[in-house]
Amino acid sequence: MDLVQSFEGDACETTISDTELDIIRKYRIYQAKGLTTRFGPTVVLKIPGEGAAPAQIFMRRGTSNVITDTDIEQINSNALFLHLVYKGVCSTTKANLLAIEM
Repeated sequence: MDLVQSFEGDACETTISDTELDIIRKYRIYQAKGLTTRFGPTVVLKIPGEGAAPAQIFMRRGTSNVITDTDIEQINSNALFLHLVYKGVCSTTKANLLAIEM
């Protein structure tokens, strides 16, 4: 893939926060990618966004231990169909609650 195609493919995606997701709605995970940011290893998931363009969401620290390289390969090859679900905010810790479901 040349540089122009690579840039155009990523330019239409918006990055969203987990707090922008609807509560209890299942978002189909289309692609996953493991990478390292300045905060450490993480996983980026591509999910449906507003309109026709997909959105990407950076998972919180520690997710790279849960979503393995094998899971990423299976998601990207459509051998594994998973959904990201935002379950709101924990009343005790104030943490955002995310789940990955079939």
